[in-house]
Amino acid sequence: MVSFDVVSLFTRVPLGESMDPIKESFPPDIAELFRVCLTGSYFLWNGNYYEQTEGVAMGSPISPIIANFFMERFEEKALESSVLKPAVWFRYVDDTFVVWKHGRDSLDDFLHHLNSQSPSIKFTMETEVNNQLAFLDVLVKRNGDLLDHTVYRKPTHTDRYLHKLSNHHPSQKQGIIGTLANRARRICANEHIQEELSHLNKAFLANGYNDREIKAALAPRQRRPDANEQENIINKAFLPYVSQVTDRIGKVLKKHNIKTIYKPTRKIRDCLRPAKDKREPLSSAGIYRIPCSCGSVYIGTTKRSVGTRLTEHKRNCRLGQTEKSAVAEHALRDGDHKIQFEDTQVIATTSGYHPRLVREAVEIHKHPNNFNRKEETFYLNRIWHPAISRTKVAAQRSRPVPEELPPEQATPLRRRINTRYADAEASV
Repeated sequence: MVSFDVVSLFTRVPLGESMDPIKESFPPDIAELFRVCLTGSYFLWNGNYYEQTEGVAMGSPISPIIANFFMERFEEKALESSVLKPAVWFRYVDDTFVVWKHGRDSLDDFLHHLNSQSPSIKFTMETEVNNQLAFLDVLVKRNGDLLDHTVYRKPTHTDRYLHKLSNHHPSQKQGIIGTLANRARRICANEHIQEELSHLNKAFLANGYNDREIKAALAPRQRRPDANEQENIINKAFLPYVSQVTDRIGKVLKKHNIKTIYKPTRKIRDCLRPAKDKREPLSSAGIYRIPCSCGSVYIGTTKRSVGTRLTEHKRNCRLGQTEKSAVAEHALRDGDHKIQFEDTQVIATTSGYHPRLVREAVEIHKHPNNFNRKEETFYLNRIWHPAISRTKVAAQRSRPVPEELPPEQATPLRRRINTRYADAEASV
C-alpha cells in the first residue's frame, strides 16, 4: 500500500492546462466565466495589491473544482503512459491511495514518472509500515488478502474537543459527539466500531460531559431526509447564543418556519490582531453617515463602494441636483449648510439588499437629527423602536424626531417591502 500527496496543489495548478478540460466540458460563455474567476484573483499585502498569475486561490469555492478538473486530466495521462500500472488508484483532491503489486524497487521509478508529467506538479510518497498506512482520517491495515480499516489519529492528537462548559448551544455540543460517532460507523470495520465508540466515550468524559449525554449522542441516528424531502424552511435567523434567552427565541421562530443558527458571542479570533491589511474605509459597501456643519447627519446605504457614492453626492451638490440627493437638497436649502464629506464614516458593511435597508432604517432611528427623506426610508415597525432606543448612541437632537411615513404614502417599492416585513413581524 502506498499514498501519493501533491505538494501545494492549489497554489501550483497551471491555469492554462486547467482551462482545456473546462472548455471541452462547458459552453463558451460558462468557460469564459471560469477564466474570469481564475485570472481575477488579487490580494493586499503591505499596502500593495498583487495579482495571482499561477495556481488558484486558497479558500475560494471554485478552487477544488478547478483542481479536480486538472487532476483528472493529469492522472489519466500519467497512468496511460506508465509502463507499470497500480492495481488500485483512489484519489481525493490531492491525496491518492494506491495498491502497488510490482515490488518496492519499481515504486521510485513510478514516482519519478509522476513528477515528470508537469513542471509545477510534484508528488511525495509514503509506503506502509508494519502492514499499516494512514490515508486521510482512515488507518488501513493489511490483513492477509483483506484490508482492515479504522479511525486514524495523529500522534499529536490530544482528544480535546468543545468543553461542556463552553458557551455554545447544547445542540452544537451534542452535534460534535454525534458527528464523531457517525464517522466511526462510516469508517471502521464492524469489529472496530465498539472500540472507537468506547474511545469517544472516554474522551468526552474528560471534556466535562456526563454518561447520559454521551450515550444519547453516540446512539445511532436515523438517516437524514434528502434536501427535497425536508421541511421547506426558507428563512434563517442568526443569533448570538445567550443561555435561556436566544434559545427561547429560537423556539418561537421555529413555529413560524424560521430556522435559528446560534453563534458564539465572542470567538478567539476576536481577541487576535487581524493579520490582513485593512482596506481603505470608503472602499467597502454598506451603511454610511455624512455629517453637516449644522449638527445633523445623513444616513445612507449603497451596494457599491461608499467612496463612489460620496462622489455622486458631491456631484449632485455641485450641479444643484436636489431631486437626486437628499444631501444636495439639505446643502442648498438656505446656503447655511456645509456638508462635511471628509468626516464620512462607514457604520456597517452589511451585505444583501434587504439587510442593508433594515440596517439603514435602524441607524436612521438611532440618529433622530438626520435629514433623510422619509419617503425614501424603509418603514420600520414601531414595535422595534424600544429595543433600538436601548442601544442607540447619544446624539444631539437638532430637530424633532420625524414621524414614520404611513404605508399608503410610501413609494411602490417601499410598500411592497413593508407588507412583507409587517406580515413577518405580526406573526412573531
